Amino acid sequence: MHIWIKTLFLSLVLTWIIETLVFLGMGIRKRKDLLLLFFINLFTNPMAVTIYQLQPVHSGFMSWIIQIFLEIFVVLIEGILLYKCMGKRKNPWLLSLAANGVSYLCGAVYTVLIH
Repeated sequence: MHIWIKTLFLSLVLTWIIETLVFLGMGIRKRKDLLLLFFINLFTNPMAVTIYQLQPVHSGFMSWIIQIFLEIFVVLIEGILLYKCMGKRKNPWLLSLAANGVSYLCGAVYTVLIH
């Protein structure tokens, strides 16, 4: 249980850092928008990590497929929430896709490097 909580916390913190940097790089600098990102990730990241940890396949092709489906789900949920809260000032779908894409790739590289 301790390792699972540590994994959940590390994933959430790294996601916040990476996705905040992506948002800043895409010109999103308002405090309320960055706070929105914080709370959206507080909702979606633990959910995705928990679902992945509870399923039985953690290596190989099937694991990759499960991760991709979870990421698509997260991009959709975050895109909807960003759209509802930010409107069309910036393209919420592009923001969600870019932030989650970069975050996923960084996580994949990190995973490869530690294993």
